[in-house]
Amino acid sequence: MRRNQGAVLTLVIVALMLVGVVMFVLTEGANTMLFQADAAYLRAVERNLIASGLAWARERVSSGIGSQVTGPVELSTAAFGSPNARLVVRIAEVQGETAKVHVETSCHKGRRTLRASRMFSVAVPAPAHE
Repeated sequence: MRRNQGAVLTLVIVALMLVGVVMFVLTEGANTMLFQADAAYLRAVERNLIASGLAWARERVSSGIGSQVTGPVELSTAAFGSPNARLVVRIAEVQGETAKVHVETSCHKGRRTLRASRMFSVAVPAPAHE
């Protein structure tokens, strides 16, 4: 009877070790998925910031106000739901139907920060005549 108890105890110890190994592997997979999800979130926020900045610049230029802007303008990012997001737009020059716009973005989640600074050419719609 004593021998069976030793075998059962050995099986329980081996089973606990296997559970520990499985938990280690699953934790690594979960951390990888979390990292990838955070990266995808940051890329989406960056795309939304850039689109918002370009729409703002297009509206300013089409209304004729854009040529008066000389320095960078920091726009509010409260609507994006990312408290650490930053959006700075500068209209570099307007030539005919195109405008060159410099957009700087920064967003942060966890230990990861995504920063971008790019120049875009934006087609300027003709002002609406009444």
